Amino acid sequence: MPHPALQAIYNRFLVPFRLIPAEGLSAGKIAFSLSLGIIAGVFPVIGATTVLSLLFTFLFRLNVLIVQSVQWTVALFQLLLIIPFMKSGAYLLTQKNIHINTSQLLQAFEHGTMAGVKSLWILHLYGIFSWVLIAVPAGFILYFLFLHIFSKRKTGNNHT
Repeated sequence: MPHPALQAIYNRFLVPFRLIPAEGLSAGKIAFSLSLGIIAGVFPVIGATTVLSLLFTFLFRLNVLIVQSVQWTVALFQLLLIIPFMKSGAYLLTQKNIHINTSQLLQAFEHGTMAGVKSLWILHLYGIFSWVLIAVPAGFILYFLFLHIFSKRKTGNNHT
């Protein structure tokens, strides 16, 4: 019997991917779905990642299960990257005197998601700016990396 923490990780991260149909999805669609799920999942506005990933899903006609599963899986990275995104966006826009830390973020969201977004809106805009600058090249890199992986996997499966 596996350790409860390992079982929780398995259930949270791996089981959703077993539900993805193996047939009918091209390597390109899988790669694009995974890439956009990751990109949407680290969007630096708390509470907006699900809406963004659904928008990407319907806009590009992708697999909802893949995009949403990946987006939820990378949620921890969103929390880890939100402050660096805000600070780098402020720095790039010559707002060098911005000081934000985790306790300030938590305090802003004490009264709910919308209250936090309203009180930190300019910092969110800085974060979105730097996210856009990073998301576009990162999306291409992720796409071609996943495309390579899934193309090899499908060719490997055809020869066995």
